[in-house]
Amino acid sequence: MTTALLADDEPQLLDELRELLAEAWPELDIVALARNGTEARRLLDKLRPDIAFLDIRMPGIDGLALAQLVPAGTRLVFVTAHAEHALAAFERAAVDYLHKPVTPARLAATVQRLQAAQLPRAGLRFLQAWTGNTMKLLDVDQLAALRSEQRHTRALSQGGEQLLLRTSLGELQQALDPQLFWQIHRGSVVNARAIERIERRDDGDLWVHMRGLAQALLVSRAHRGRFKGM
Repeated sequence: MTTALLADDEPQLLDELRELLAEAWPELDIVALARNGTEARRLLDKLRPDIAFLDIRMPGIDGLALAQLVPAGTRLVFVTAHAEHALAAFERAAVDYLHKPVTPARLAATVQRLQAAQLPRAGLRFLQAWTGNTMKLLDVDQLAALRSEQRHTRALSQGGEQLLLRTSLGELQQALDPQLFWQIHRGSVVNARAIERIERRDDGDLWVHMRGLAQALLVSRAHRGRFKGM
């Protein structure tokens, strides 16, 4: 069953969205309601829902900042009264952007998009990039890490190869298996199979050492929970 979290600081609007979703997508399991960004972040880390419907202007952490902290594999839909944030929402790889007040017809279109995104697909097997007149291919199984460089992504292989892709990190994450490719920082995703060791330094920071990379990668506080007990 597909799971979802709803976050909005206005209780009435939160209840209305829950009721509209119950009609548009009866099979959807709404596992949590959050009334501010801080609560939403805690519940996202704990429950790791398939979908998060986020208001943008919330106390604690706003929706756009929260979007950088959601677990890998959680799809985003922004619900807000402020249309000027639409571009920023889609830059964070949102599936859709709903303007308040949400209508049943508009929500139905969003549900169709979300359901289509869940259909089985072959998955990304190779990354490709052009350098001059030459195209380079990199098997995703040989990836060590992906690093965000503004709207581009740098792919780092276990063999020392690098590709600069004209695709955002968020877009690439949608095509990769979240069970194998773990987000460890706002701008870093690693191939779990390429992890050599995890280092906890004296200041408490966690660093991931990857096969084929000379430098370790920092794990942000938002993603340390993945490594508990390891």
